Amino acid sequence: MRRIWRVFRNSRGSVNYNVAYMTSGLSVLVLIIMIAGFIFFTSETSELEVTHVAETYLRALASGDAEGAKAVSSGKAAEAAGKLEGKNLSARVDEISTSVQALGRGWARVEATVELTLADGTADVGWYELDVMKEAGGWKVMSFHEDEPDLSGWSLLWGRAGDLAAAREVFVGYLDTLAAGKWDDAVKYLAGPARKSMETSREVLGKGKVIGKVDDLQAQLVWVSGKEMVVKFSYKVDGREVNKIAMFYKIGKRWYIIHIQ
Repeated sequence: MRRIWRVFRNSRGSVNYNVAYMTSGLSVLVLIIMIAGFIFFTSETSELEVTHVAETYLRALASGDAEGAKAVSSGKAAEAAGKLEGKNLSARVDEISTSVQALGRGWARVEATVELTLADGTADVGWYELDVMKEAGGWKVMSFHEDEPDLSGWSLLWGRAGDLAAAREVFVGYLDTLAAGKWDDAVKYLAGPARKSMETSREVLGKGKVIGKVDDLQAQLVWVSGKEMVVKFSYKVDGREVNKIAMFYKIGKRWYIIHIQ
């Protein structure tokens, strides 16, 4: 118990002394600190549990492990896992980056970026959003769907000449293989949404060349952050001016086209 001496003068000018005890104030402060610490610890623990379940589910899906995915899922997510049975999937997950976007009472939303090595040895990447709920048996993935890469924030373009040159080389290789009608070679320059779109259109794109010869290609870096980059391309095809915006993602040491618009 700490004593605080209060000194004041009365109307006659003489000095009086009072002792005050601040036990209640200290008790409240200690209680606030304890509650804040408990909330922080509980939140951190929940986030770790949520991200662990999300990563376990995604790894199981990628490798075709239906039982493993169903063990950490429920509802629509479990139904999606059940559809893997009998399918020969053997992708290897190389890296998963997760971010808890929302965390409430027994519910959380997780965004995940998954880098893969496919069965044919080529690289790919996917973006996903998962809803996770706490049930009697623990946290379970309730639903998930494919998401888009989050390109946000300011970008500093200095010192990225090497990345721009690499992106230009990838884009030129992609266009040249399309012009030569080599679909299987062209798809190796793609990942994520761009690869999926091209594979979906294989019946059309796989029959002969789809563009003419490309000339005078110019590349301008417009945004870059971490493993993501956006480049503006200007070029001519059969004498016609073409302008495109291409988004790239870096897997390992190589850049891949993930979207063209």
